[in-house]
Amino acid sequence: MARTTVRWTKAPGPLREAAGFYYQEFANLQQPLKLKNDPFQTGEENTVRAWAEFIIPEKATALAYYDHPFYGKWPALTRNSHGKGTLTYEGTFLSDKLQEKVLLDVVKLAGLDGPDQQLPAPVRVKHGAGNSGRNIHYYLNYSGQTQTFTYPYAGGADILTRKPISKSQAVELGPWDLVVIEER
Repeated sequence: MARTTVRWTKAPGPLREAAGFYYQEFANLQQPLKLKNDPFQTGEENTVRAWAEFIIPEKATALAYYDHPFYGKWPALTRNSHGKGTLTYEGTFLSDKLQEKVLLDVVKLAGLDGPDQQLPAPVRVKHGAGNSGRNIHYYLNYSGQTQTFTYPYAGGADILTRKPISKSQAVELGPWDLVVIEER
């Protein structure tokens, strides 16, 4: 069993209503713990470390619990709807892979997981409309290496070269290059 140091605190203070929980204690963890049932499917990286807050939900929904005989009665992660938004709270320090999965879940919940999120990191996209009212997509490669991505929108043409580009077509952007696609 992990050795702990218990600290007393009142948290999360002014965020209590938005967070939908409170806690007054946390423990320092001497070794990593797993979360029950691997809720974010991270396998061996389904671990947390450093501390465990003893979260007591009021309105918040528990997303994950510690897999431990003592700490397991408290959630490690919670989510609460408040006003026009949602607050996801981590009561511990997550492994890198677990943190990535939780963030992707939050991005999806916020509706920000559209096709533009699949672009290579150096490629940026902006969207607009031309005088004709047609959608225009501006893809810029901010790197010295060629980048390839799958074009996800309605077919159209590159307005700089007039080459047709269809939905789901692989588009190659040279170093520091751009493509401007106007939908048909």
